[in-house]
Amino acid sequence: MDPTVEFFEGLNHRPPDPLLSRIRGTVRFELEQGNEVDVWLLVLSAGSVSATQTDRAADCTVRTARGVFNEIASGRANPFASLLRNRLTVEGKLSLYSRLNHLVPGPPDAHEPRHWVRDRERR
Repeated sequence: MDPTVEFFEGLNHRPPDPLLSRIRGTVRFELEQGNEVDVWLLVLSAGSVSATQTDRAADCTVRTARGVFNEIASGRANPFASLLRNRLTVEGKLSLYSRLNHLVPGPPDAHEPRHWVRDRERR
């Protein structure tokens, strides 16, 4: 499955997140691939997150190549680092975009630190 589609569809099945309980707003993602642009709308409301392929205005708009977002959605690229490297643009409320770090998976080769400490103590 495509990492971007898997990411956005997976958000619709997340339980409410207490760390996002005070966040409300919408983020529009414009993902360019050749001459086509896929549009996704992310809605954050009181801890709940949902995503649809809806073409409407939002509080924050993110524009990037589909390949760049595939890297972010799969955890191979950091959303904020991608912004700093000019691999994407953000207009509107940057604070909403900053919450994306909390929603995307970590790097594929990352390890849970608690497991590492527990295993280290056993040695």
